Amino acid sequence: MGAPFMALQTSTFLSSLIVACVRVLAWTWRLRLTDEAGLLNTTGAPALPPLVWVFWHNRLLVIPVLYGRFFRKRRSVVLISRSRDGGILAGCIERFGGEPVRGSSSRGGAAAMRVLQRKMEEGCDAYITPDGPKGPRYSMSAGALWLAQSAGADVLPVSVEVSRCWRLGRWDGFLIPKPFARVNVTLRAPHSVPPTMDTAALEVEQERLRELMMSQTDRH
Repeated sequence: MGAPFMALQTSTFLSSLIVACVRVLAWTWRLRLTDEAGLLNTTGAPALPPLVWVFWHNRLLVIPVLYGRFFRKRRSVVLISRSRDGGILAGCIERFGGEPVRGSSSRGGAAAMRVLQRKMEEGCDAYITPDGPKGPRYSMSAGALWLAQSAGADVLPVSVEVSRCWRLGRWDGFLIPKPFARVNVTLRAPHSVPPTMDTAALEVEQERLRELMMSQTDRH
């Protein structure tokens, strides 16, 4: 067996182990969803068209659990970096029912965005951490806005706050909600993006979206 095969086997094992641990841990969470966007529509109105979901990188762990419990009927693609850790995360995403698209601002980003655009045109939601994969924490890259603009879609800001958690000692302060923690997720109203923007307008829109997301982010 060659090194690539062994690396693939290790990545697959770690993905399976992580997903199993997350599912057991999430079973204890008191997960509450506030749906300001109207995605959980029970009135019979048409479902919302594809959206670009944005959430901070350090809240990432909660999102697959949220998707598995509430939104499996909405097809999803997730932007994941091409790093080794990204390979493990991609395996986790697949096990929760999503489809990973590999790329980042430093490696394969443009090609990945084109894939995301095509997938959205086919009816998929796209999930992006605008400050990932390397930060700075709570920064807003232009990728989500560019994708929304090119796909003619709205951005869906997602807030995740927890009552008790472990924080990993890494650039983003990654959050792992502790057993029986309260996990509050808020889907904000869809954020419309102007159809055309020059560089200055794009920077203004980035800051506008960042401030909107930070308005419900625990800074402590």
